[in-house]
Amino acid sequence: MRLNRCFALSFLLACAFSTVAHADLVYNVTMNTGPLIGHSAAPFSVEFQFNDGSGIGDSNNSVVLSNFNFGTGGAAVGSGTTVNGASGSLQSSVHFTDSSFFNQFSQQFTPGNQLSFQLAFSTNVDAGPTPDQFTFAILDRTGAELPTQSFFDVFVELNINSANPQVQTFASDTTRIPNAGGPALNIAAPTATPITAVPEPNSVVLVGIACAGLGLLIRRKSWR
Repeated sequence: MRLNRCFALSFLLACAFSTVAHADLVYNVTMNTGPLIGHSAAPFSVEFQFNDGSGIGDSNNSVVLSNFNFGTGGAAVGSGTTVNGASGSLQSSVHFTDSSFFNQFSQQFTPGNQLSFQLAFSTNVDAGPTPDQFTFAILDRTGAELPTQSFFDVFVELNINSANPQVQTFASDTTRIPNAGGPALNIAAPTATPITAVPEPNSVVLVGIACAGLGLLIRRKSWR
């Protein structure tokens, strides 16, 4: 009977810990930036925003961007500009926490034939009606977003409104020219491919401890 009670306790602890400690979702994002090569609206910059839906900067979610690749002839230029809960560089990785309502990272780049990066994010849904939101846009030399088919003129939009939110992608708007001038751009919507989620370390450790404790209890019972 004592063993059964210990087994139940260990099982409940493992379930509780694995529920509280969520897993980040990870996507590979790739887009064709060939049309930007030689365009008169250059130089271009990437712009990432991660804004807090609660409006109070509750820091309940994070975003990590890594593995930047600018394709043949492309490269990051200079250093990044960060606002509030953003940090990092295109040469390494960019980190966001929604510690303020508005959090932004931007950095100039030389376009190659494609741009790709890895997007990882947590999925803690805000209590209010407005979710935390991540967006990716490309700015022309005036600092304006290139026209796209999204309401916000972004190529990628993510609203953290569930445990498995959809990463939305948008093509450029071929009916509008960039604010900096030059011909309209014809850029296909980026692809956003999900890859296996990685459990947070604390959930793995806690469940491991529960299982190890259970194993010891079983061994002690068998010795008696």
